[in-house]
Amino acid sequence: MYSYFVARGHRLDYLFNLSSTEKIFFQETMARELELEAQKWGADKT
Repeated sequence: MYSYFVARGHRLDYLFNLSSTEKIFFQETMARELELEAQKWGADKT
């Protein structure tokens, strides 16, 4: 998760200091974005 958001401009110390709820939100946001990218490129089709 950390590398995903650092690559998008978030500071590592900011990410380390997130509350548990915020970390869950960031993880779900990352999962959703990756899902949308997979759909966009057709990676979910077998």
